Amino acid sequence: MPTIEKYDILLYGATGFTGQLVARYLDRHPDLEGRSWAIAGRNTVKLQALEKTLSGKKPGVVTCDLDDAAAVEAMVASARVIISTAGPYSTHNGESLLSACARAGVHYSDLSGEGFWQREMIDAYHELAKGSGARIVLGGGVDSIPSDLGAFLALRALDIDEVGDGPVRVTGKYTQYSGSFSGGTLASGKARQAAIRSGRMTREAMNDPYILAPGARPCEGEEMTPDGMPARFLRKREPGYGLMLPFFMAAINAPVVRRSLALQGLDGRVSYRECCSPGMWSRISWLYLSRGFGVPLGEPIKLLPKSGEGPPKWMLKQGAFSVEVTAEAHDGRIAKAVVAGQGDPGYGATSKMLAELGLCLLLDEKKAPKTAGVLTPATALGNALVDRLNSAEDGRFMELYSAG
Repeated sequence: MPTIEKYDILLYGATGFTGQLVARYLDRHPDLEGRSWAIAGRNTVKLQALEKTLSGKKPGVVTCDLDDAAAVEAMVASARVIISTAGPYSTHNGESLLSACARAGVHYSDLSGEGFWQREMIDAYHELAKGSGARIVLGGGVDSIPSDLGAFLALRALDIDEVGDGPVRVTGKYTQYSGSFSGGTLASGKARQAAIRSGRMTREAMNDPYILAPGARPCEGEEMTPDGMPARFLRKREPGYGLMLPFFMAAINAPVVRRSLALQGLDGRVSYRECCSPGMWSRISWLYLSRGFGVPLGEPIKLLPKSGEGPPKWMLKQGAFSVEVTAEAHDGRIAKAVVAGQGDPGYGATSKMLAELGLCLLLDEKKAPKTAGVLTPATALGNALVDRLNSAEDGRFMELYSAG
């Protein structure tokens, strides 16, 4: 098999809806000046068509079927960092790419929200990646960077090392999450149901709050639901929090945060729960009914797009997200962090987050924790990713700050 040119960063799944957004973001990124990168996928014709639309330094084009083990190994050997948007990962053989990176010591991240698949990857490849030096980063998009970095920032502001051995409760409350669904998001949900029906993983195991942190110790008295909240629709008001409602992405985000806590040795001491405010649902309703300011009413609303489709153009620009993360110590001390961004969370914002995470893996290693394995954004990159997102050229999409 011929040797493939060495690339600094390679984007697999580039011709999908989110993949194209990531490719266009990387295409104009100043940090790729003088560096080589590539777009990759299964379809050469589609990759070449995408390459012609890019105006910056032209990327390489790599065709690779993930069912071809030799081709996957050759592709992985050609890159220093690989980011993938080719989901659902449990049904599109995402394991072949992740496992090859873990063996070869190539850094990797993706957008999977399939907790059962992520757990399989942890069980199979965490120790292998630790040995090779690969950083395999779970939750590389809006699921679950805002929650994970928000908890990281809030605990840093609280100064977790100074509060003693008593319990610390961390609450992530989404006050805004205005976006749409894509065919890929819906396909991921179907993959989860298919895994339950096939017996690949039980519903009880999928709903385990610590599905991504095997062996972790729950905090005493912690609510044992996937999001860490009481198992009922309407939640109680709490001083300083207001009314807390279920957040539909909590079952994906909260286990990632709990893995971060476990990897830092904070399980059993720090709990995490995730919810949303009533105002978040009001914002979503307003956006769909009005289509935002200045958007013609003639454009139809598609709540259930076909596979490969994304949100409408107006949603990409007018969507937004914001999460307030509060860390409350046993002695009453409180610290807060806010992570907010502009653009459809799952696509406009996610594509930028994954691209910046990939660049952080490539360029900011000296600033990042010295660690390897199947990790999370906070444990793999920590302050390095916070700094990169805060200083991104299109800085409006992400704002992170913390205060005591």
